[in-house]
Amino acid sequence: MKKAIILSALALTLCGIKAKAQTGEQAETPVKNGNEWQMPKDVLMRSKKFADGLKQSLGLDDATTKKVFNAYLGNTKSVDEIKVAQVSEKEKKDKLAANQQEFLKILQGILTPAQYDAYLKQKKQ
Repeated sequence: MKKAIILSALALTLCGIKAKAQTGEQAETPVKNGNEWQMPKDVLMRSKKFADGLKQSLGLDDATTKKVFNAYLGNTKSVDEIKVAQVSEKEKKDKLAANQQEFLKILQGILTPAQYDAYLKQKKQ
C-alpha cells in the first residue's frame, strides 16, 4: 500500500514538472492570434531589467527611465516578429541589425548626448 502511494506521488510529481517545463518553453516565443501578437510574459521583466540597468549605469531620472522602458517594450514586438518569421538566417540577421539601428535612434532621442555615448561604450563591452 505504501509503495503504491509513493509511486503514485512520484508519477504525479514527474508529470507536473514535465507540464511546467513545456509551458515555460512555449511562453518564450510570441504567438500570433489573428492580427494580434501575444508576447511572452517575460517581456515586461526584460524591459524593466533593461531600463533599471540603464538607470543605474547612466544615472537616469524616473521620467527618462520610463521612456526607456516604453521604448524597449515597443521594440520587443518587432524583434520577436523577426525571430519567428519564416525567412533565411541572413534575412533575419539583416532585419535585426536594421531594427537595432532604429532602436538606437529612439534611444538617442531619449538620452542626453553624454548618456547616449556612455550607453554605446557600455554596449561595446
